[in-house]
Amino acid sequence: MKIGLKLYSTNVALISDASELKAKEFFDFVELYVIPGSYGNTIESWKSFDVPYVIHAPHSYHGMNLAQAERRLENSQHFKESQKFADRLGSDTIIVHGGNNGSLQETINNLCLFNDQRICLENKPKIGINNELCVGFTPSEFHEVLLSGVLHGVVLDFGHAICAANSIGIDQNKIINDFLQFNPCIYHLADGDLLSEKDVHLNLGKGSFNLTELLDKIPNNSLVTIETPRNPAKGLCDFLDDVAFIKDKIHFNSKLFI
Repeated sequence: MKIGLKLYSTNVALISDASELKAKEFFDFVELYVIPGSYGNTIESWKSFDVPYVIHAPHSYHGMNLAQAERRLENSQHFKESQKFADRLGSDTIIVHGGNNGSLQETINNLCLFNDQRICLENKPKIGINNELCVGFTPSEFHEVLLSGVLHGVVLDFGHAICAANSIGIDQNKIINDFLQFNPCIYHLADGDLLSEKDVHLNLGKGSFNLTELLDKIPNNSLVTIETPRNPAKGLCDFLDDVAFIKDKIHFNSKLFI
């Protein structure tokens, strides 16, 4: 397993702490979420941090909603900024969400317009935090997007899949196993409420997910981004606790760290 540290593009103040952790091999790559408008003020700082990067484009909470036709101009602007980050930081992956309160076909249309072979689509819950209806929460939707030829790969968020299963009334393992058939290039891991339709992103061990079972589903040498909350006053301490939870408290096959 290769562990990813999730940071926002505005988190340049954490680079020094992150550099120390990288030197001690607490993580292997940074998944950098792009805050719109941050490129000019932050890119040189990120460029100076010599780590492998995965870029995550903005989602609907920051104005990028691929499912809505009226957002095409705004979507294009946000994606172009994500491309600039990926270009400068050498990332071969740009993660996107399918959007919400719109159509899957519009999401596909936008991905076609972007015409970037680094695009990876992340699965979503059916119901968003603000009760929005998300696009891209079922494996059948992913089949349709993949058939369009616009994707580099798939990102499996375990918590999102569990929430989606709860919404549509199917077995949680079935939906996860169906997404696994796409051979995800990246996995997102957090704890959460096993019975909820909404994603809550809890620190590892603070929820009711069977994390041992989830970790056992991850193939050898996979990229796994820890998507858990951090107390800003504690820097990266919460992340360290989550890494320790994975390495020391969950007893799973050591092949994951090959």
